[in-house]
Amino acid sequence: MINADIEFVLPHWLYWGGLVAFPLVYMLLIRFLGTAQAEDADVPAGYERYKNVIIPRTSFTRWVDGISDFAGRFVAYWTVIAVFVYFYEVIVRTVFNSPTNWAHESMFLMFGMQYVLAGAYAYLHDAHVRVDIFYANAGPRGRAALDILTSVFFIAFALGFVWTAWTFFSQSMDKSQFFWAAGVSNEVSFTEWAIQYYPVKFALVLGGVFLLLQGVSRLVKDILVFNGLDPKAEPHG
Repeated sequence: MINADIEFVLPHWLYWGGLVAFPLVYMLLIRFLGTAQAEDADVPAGYERYKNVIIPRTSFTRWVDGISDFAGRFVAYWTVIAVFVYFYEVIVRTVFNSPTNWAHESMFLMFGMQYVLAGAYAYLHDAHVRVDIFYANAGPRGRAALDILTSVFFIAFALGFVWTAWTFFSQSMDKSQFFWAAGVSNEVSFTEWAIQYYPVKFALVLGGVFLLLQGVSRLVKDILVFNGLDPKAEPHG
């Protein structure tokens, strides 16, 4: 082991800039290489498959689903950043005997934001955990009816989440600098890195809004399935 005093601390601008720029570059590269998912050939233009039913795709649901899908894929690429950061931390800690605090803190905050911002993506693609005692054996209209009933609780939860997240966000900022703020100073971490917390807490607000919009989008789809408004809305498989 080499005893070296490595004093490098990740600049704040590089941290936030990397979280924004890296996923965009990665996604553009994937688009350039032509590895995007193929669309379902059995679904006509202007429709989508939902609960094994083909329903009309409204402008609202298309817009919300697009945001949720983009947000989920965007933050998924942050995991690649974690590989490099933790690799750096292992090298400077084990080889140069110079451990850091910012590496662990930056990834801890990043994964927290990733978890919240990917919630709408998980809800869009049914990747969340569901107690399916009745749900699994129900048909498309039965599942739609159950989702319509439980959507009341979901939307109430999402609204409460957004309200609470906004409270945390506003309290983390100096009210003398920002008109929407309620805090007495701009909150930073207690380590030598001293990263600003308000962008992290704004991610809570943004993730809650995405989740609320996705809940409303699913409610619209469930109503279409339950009412069977379109002749193409028929079970498949």
